[in-house]
Amino acid sequence: MDQKVRTEDLWTSRNLTLAVRLLLALLLAGLLARILNYPLNHDEQLFLTAAAELPSWRLYDDLGFNHFPNLPYLLSAILGVTNTGYLLLTGRIVVFLCWLAALAALWLIGRRLGAGLLASVTALLLLLGNVMLLGQPGMLATNNLVTIPFALFALYFLLRGLDRVAPSPICVFLAGVFVSLAIGFKANYIFLVPPIALAALLAPSQRPLAQRLVKGVVPLALGGLIGGIPVLAYLASDYESLLAHTLRYFTELHAAYWANSDIPQISSVAKRVVLAEQIWLSNANLLALCAFATLLIMPQFRKEAPGDADQHQFWPLLVVLALIGLGVVVSFAPKPSFPQYFVPPVPFIIAALLVAAARLNPTERAYAAPLLLAVAILAVAGSASRLLPELPRLANPGELTAVKLHRKSSDLLLGAGLRPGDKVATLAPVYALEAGMAIYPELAAGPFVYRVARYIPQSDRKYYRTTSEFGLYAFLDADPPAAVLTGEEGPLDRNFETWAAARGYRLVSGPTSKEWEGFHLYVRPR
Repeated sequence: MDQKVRTEDLWTSRNLTLAVRLLLALLLAGLLARILNYPLNHDEQLFLTAAAELPSWRLYDDLGFNHFPNLPYLLSAILGVTNTGYLLLTGRIVVFLCWLAALAALWLIGRRLGAGLLASVTALLLLLGNVMLLGQPGMLATNNLVTIPFALFALYFLLRGLDRVAPSPICVFLAGVFVSLAIGFKANYIFLVPPIALAALLAPSQRPLAQRLVKGVVPLALGGLIGGIPVLAYLASDYESLLAHTLRYFTELHAAYWANSDIPQISSVAKRVVLAEQIWLSNANLLALCAFATLLIMPQFRKEAPGDADQHQFWPLLVVLALIGLGVVVSFAPKPSFPQYFVPPVPFIIAALLVAAARLNPTERAYAAPLLLAVAILAVAGSASRLLPELPRLANPGELTAVKLHRKSSDLLLGAGLRPGDKVATLAPVYALEAGMAIYPELAAGPFVYRVARYIPQSDRKYYRTTSEFGLYAFLDADPPAAVLTGEEGPLDRNFETWAAARGYRLVSGPTSKEWEGFHLYVRPR
């Protein structure tokens, strides 16, 4: 053919651009519906309750929170401003906004690198089509998805700040802020620090060392201090309590609970590796890895020597590879393993595709376009099958789980004769809070502190306000609740039910709707 039609040119056409925007809008609408309709999970009992009770109680010593404080602070601030009383709905909307922020960060990274429109759109679709993130890790109001945009914006501002033509200490400062904010949401994102700190010190290598220190390392460190204020404030005021509820909780109490539990778990190295393979080498993750590897190899077949532009793009490649590698390492740190533990390297696998695409010359991009187009189509298939069926739910928002839970909780508890402010004993405190009831700070962490209370060493008991199955009867006798709600935590609920029955509490049948199947509400006799 005398005249070749370049695929990249096709993507600049007005009609195709409009089609892509429409597709993204549909997928995002489906994503919103899926997030708002996803069932409440017991992990959310910890995060949402801490946020709701934070103005009245201390986050760690009273409420037993076991992560760094950024997410409760964020949710508590939003709840205070909106004052809607819709706890789960607020948390899920924050999750959706973080999805949008993560997509925006990927788009900005692609533009900053000059990866091209096709590669940037493919990256967005790979994130939207990630099957793991379309499950619990990306739907729940916890710190799994919420941390991703902060990590990606840290990378974006690092790329902007270390530009060889116009370095920006302000952008490097912002990179440091976002690194610390990400760590403040989820502690294991500390793996961001070594690659980003080394990049600030060493890249670009053509700059004098003094300039790299003044315009790179110093602003990054200052930004890290500013972004780390919530965590650093706790470390300065009561570091032993913070460490007892975070580091020692997971390394000692959490480990002891699972070591003595007969619940099926993934603990052996072989099983954990298999789980990692199932997550990282399947669906959108496998598509992203294959596309990245292909784009990375393509420049190696050039006949000409690497140019200056190639050298400029080399350090971002090293940074994302280091982030992926360290993300893999921290994913195996907790034991036993759960799918959400394997989230950390995922956003950087997609970012790596953008870095690899940016290193291609025009001819290589033309050859790579069919691959990227195929990956984008397959990513859409992976997400559309899960997101588009959710769209009709938006026509009746009152029936979405995040909205309906508030109404159903009120119907159940108020309908049983309770009044707003009455105290409810439960390991599922979100239901009580949605109905305007009070809860016990000792049970605010849901099952997470209650189930490990027996393993708390004497030296750490002063940092915990809790009870256990062995002391529950005496605890409730000392301050009897207006009602006891069970059904969310299986065997852990039995002592609550036994105590309520022994004290003459009246068993109230919940609504016949599917959401309350298996729940029991015991009301104190008047």
